[in-house]
Amino acid sequence: MTTGTLVGALGIASTLAFCAIAALTIRDWLATRDASRMYLALAIGCLGGVSILGQVAKLLGAWFAGLNSVLGITIFLGSGLALLLFRDSVIPLARRTRRLVILVVAVTAVLEVGVALGGTGTPKPLQLVGLLAFVVVWSGCVGEPSVRLWLAARRRTAVQRARMQALGLGYLSIIAILLAAIVASLFGPNPVVRIGLAFSSLLIVPLLYAGFVPPVWLRRAWRESEEAKFRQATHDILLYASDRPTLAKRALDWAVRLSGAEAGYFRSHDTIIATLALPPDEVASLEATIRRAASRDVVPLGGRPPRTAIIAPLEEADAAMILIGGPFTPVFGTDERAWLQHYAALVTTGLDRVRLVGELEKKVSEVTERTRQLEAANDELGAFSYSVSHDLRAPLRAVNGYASILLEDFSSSLSEEGLGFLKRVKENGEHMGHLIDDLLAFSRLGRQALRLQPVHTRGIVDRAIDLLAPAIEGRPVDLVIGDLPDCDSDPALLEQVFINLIGNAVKYSRKREGARIEVGATAGDAGGTPIYFVKDNGAGFDMQYADKLFGVFQRLHRNQDFEGTGVGLAIVQRIVNRHGGRIWAEGKVNQGATFYFTLNSGGAQWQQSMAA
Repeated sequence: MTTGTLVGALGIASTLAFCAIAALTIRDWLATRDASRMYLALAIGCLGGVSILGQVAKLLGAWFAGLNSVLGITIFLGSGLALLLFRDSVIPLARRTRRLVILVVAVTAVLEVGVALGGTGTPKPLQLVGLLAFVVVWSGCVGEPSVRLWLAARRRTAVQRARMQALGLGYLSIIAILLAAIVASLFGPNPVVRIGLAFSSLLIVPLLYAGFVPPVWLRRAWRESEEAKFRQATHDILLYASDRPTLAKRALDWAVRLSGAEAGYFRSHDTIIATLALPPDEVASLEATIRRAASRDVVPLGGRPPRTAIIAPLEEADAAMILIGGPFTPVFGTDERAWLQHYAALVTTGLDRVRLVGELEKKVSEVTERTRQLEAANDELGAFSYSVSHDLRAPLRAVNGYASILLEDFSSSLSEEGLGFLKRVKENGEHMGHLIDDLLAFSRLGRQALRLQPVHTRGIVDRAIDLLAPAIEGRPVDLVIGDLPDCDSDPALLEQVFINLIGNAVKYSRKREGARIEVGATAGDAGGTPIYFVKDNGAGFDMQYADKLFGVFQRLHRNQDFEGTGVGLAIVQRIVNRHGGRIWAEGKVNQGATFYFTLNSGGAQWQQSMAA
């Protein structure tokens, strides 16, 4: 392959590449209609146009050379002016400076066109002046923005920094190639230099591509260095923000760091709950401007240099993070803006967590306060019950005592009717004494400390039966004791449970000729905590009244049928509850009843017992 063929192939490849980048930047501008993007599209489009003219001139020959020079010079100068106008759109030039630059570019273009039209007849000094003017003006238009981009990139996020540096380096490389071509032309044609310049022109394309329209994979590669920051931000927001203002402040701080913004504030329901690098009066002014912009997510704020508000709305109603970006953020921060929207969704999740935690803490506080009030009321009620019961014992003993004296010493002086009334007084006095004793026992349970220890349950049941022997003696009662796993409990209180339950079974089965009482236990769920039970075949009860069984002074049978105070089962329930268990009953009228209860212990012993 000859030098000319290789240089031509490289030129065609370079032209195609410039045209592709130009098409992408024009598409980007058409999608946003942003002035800054328009100037960038014009700058790279002009370079593509110059490259196309060069290829057309090769095809059309010498007759097109003059027109090619005029058009090429004009479009090439237009490329430099477009880049400078892009710089002016993000970092404004002074008005006089801008007018002077446009005038100088126009004069240079006229001079270059005149030199080109004059051809070989143009005086050499004028040709040299035109060449120097062209190089200086175009290099100035391109070099100053390129250096600005490079310097400004140092304080940006990874993607912004890489794009700005790539664009600046690409245009500075074009200046270097232009100067190298001029110097090389002074020494005559050189094949190696021609190939080197052609290769260099082609190598500039990736830089401009990365600066103008970098692909997703390249942006992702640039952003890898900041992924750790994003993970830390997510972790910080989702786990450690304890309340709404704290979360808003942390979220705003991370949003500014991740997006490369300069300042910002956090708004929720017309209330500013966090600010960063903004005084209050400026926040109010910014908020008014942004509200007027309605639903736009990027709002130009003007100023010198110009600033832009980037709005990241949250899913929560009328809440948003507003970030104030510098002059380059709207153009080179599209990736960060998309990233910011994803971050906003995480912030919304964090806000939901804070709200739920707040509601939970409020509920816990309410429950704690209600529990404290209930405990206080229960303590007062227990103290009152104990006091009343204790104070009633003395006068009641006096009533019972005098009634006994009257019956023993003065019964002959009383009529049969009076004697009957006196006996009724004594019986009711004794019944009231039992009520007071049970009430005292019930109230003591609320204050008595539990003495938990390993207990041999079968021994407890045997003692309870011994104490109930007088009530059982002389009756045909079939008493069956099944397997009873040991447990951790207060032995005295557990004994009271079995005394009351077995005593109830004895009492309510006394009208049965073949009374049967069964005491045993069954395995709970998955063979865990055992369920103890006391079963009888006595009077039973109607299940629709089962909820009244364990109430104080609540009875389902008449006192004439079965004596009692209505406190025994309430005592059993309180003891079981204090052990962390529960009690319930099942029964049918005239078919008996079964009382079940659990204790918050005994599972291990039950499993060992069953294994044995």
